[in-house]
Amino acid sequence: VMAAAVPAPPPASGDGEKDRKSPWLDAWHDPVAGMTCFSSFMCLSDLHAEGDHRLIMVDLKKRMRIYKGTTIQWEQKLLDVPCAVQCFYHEVASPPIPTLAVASGHQVFIYRYMRPYLKFTLPPIDIDPSEVAIWEDLKKESIDARGAFEKLSQARDGGSVLSNMSIDLLAIEDADMQTEYIKSHKDNLQQQQTAITCMEVIKQNMDEATAVSMLVLGAENRMVYILDSSALNIATKVELDAVPTFMSVLGLYDVEYRITVACRDGNIYTIKNGQVLSNVIELETQPVGLVRFDKNIYVGCMDNVVHCFHFKGKKQHSIYLPCPISCMNLLQLTKARVVKALVVALNNGEIRLYNGKHLICTTKTNDVVTGLRLGTFGREEGSMVLSFKSGSLMVKILQRSANLDVSSTAPGPPPEQDIPLDVPKKTKLYVEQTSREREQAIDMHRTFQRDLCKLRLSTARAYVNLLGAGHGPMSSAGGTQVPLNA
Repeated sequence: VMAAAVPAPPPASGDGEKDRKSPWLDAWHDPVAGMTCFSSFMCLSDLHAEGDHRLIMVDLKKRMRIYKGTTIQWEQKLLDVPCAVQCFYHEVASPPIPTLAVASGHQVFIYRYMRPYLKFTLPPIDIDPSEVAIWEDLKKESIDARGAFEKLSQARDGGSVLSNMSIDLLAIEDADMQTEYIKSHKDNLQQQQTAITCMEVIKQNMDEATAVSMLVLGAENRMVYILDSSALNIATKVELDAVPTFMSVLGLYDVEYRITVACRDGNIYTIKNGQVLSNVIELETQPVGLVRFDKNIYVGCMDNVVHCFHFKGKKQHSIYLPCPISCMNLLQLTKARVVKALVVALNNGEIRLYNGKHLICTTKTNDVVTGLRLGTFGREEGSMVLSFKSGSLMVKILQRSANLDVSSTAPGPPPEQDIPLDVPKKTKLYVEQTSREREQAIDMHRTFQRDLCKLRLSTARAYVNLLGAGHGPMSSAGGTQVPLNA
């Protein structure tokens, strides 16, 4: 039974001016929701095509919950631990009812009309032939456990990607335990499954909210899969140099699209129409968040910095933060007015709102934010759903009259520098002098060089005369007593 909703606690006192001008309104706070979700574990969608958007949440306890307003509309157990949840439209229908997809392990569970519909499974990974040969020898008992251990170790050191079964065997050091493990698993090496790391949605041929869309999956085998609209077959697959962790999709699949992918090797790759582009953005540390903002890419890193890059790879600016980043997302309004802003949640409970590189406001919470989702909740477009480490849930709404423009007193040079100086007009004497210098420049330079040589010569002669008279810093007279007073 869900506890009664209580008002959200007011933000901690900080800068009074910023607190009064905070654009966020506290809509709802449930301190005993009991679900700790990451950003990829939450999505907002109009599940019944009635204009009332629901909140869909999954968590590591294999639960899925749907909120209608402040009440739980539907809750169900999942078959496996989820890693992402998304809603997409598989067909053109009236009314347009979205399809719910939950990625878990190497499978995607599809729900239609709030009921389980089908399951998509990623294709298995091909096992290295050398590894297959070693296990075949073990099955035929033509090699002992120690020899198989050494061969698998050599294959791993040689760059071969081993299956989980071989990796588990190499982790066992005791010889007897190795023998027991081989006896129980030598007949099980049939196929190796991968795991989904991230999931996004791409529109197929129309840029509308209810247009037919397709799922984009990132997997542990360094592949990016784009499924067809029915989520039954793979339409496109692209191989990367590293495992994808965050993705951002822009464009239409049938026209032109770009998928920006942040990977575990600290690089950002771009997939354009099924091909990996050559321009790679290299980061100093590992990425913890990725947001696509028009033609710019915002990447949060583990060194408490948000870097902004142009989509072609040129760095624009960096935002340095006081503590680690927990999650990032994009605030986008399109109905009443067009607004785009970057929202960054920090480990100290702060939620920062940026317009470009300018900080608009800072909102403080009393807990660590683990999940952040922005969009339409209920009928309010500018909603922000926060999931906290303690399991509580909070909803904030952006004021409709909120001013997210950059302040007129922006940092930079003072406005006085734009006021022209009162320089007097050029006189006739100044004009004549300028023309004379322009016409006689060579003669004036020669005269200057001659006078400079004469000055150096006069200085050298005077210095020689001082040394000869004994008034210089050195004396050449021998046996002379020099009195010193200390």
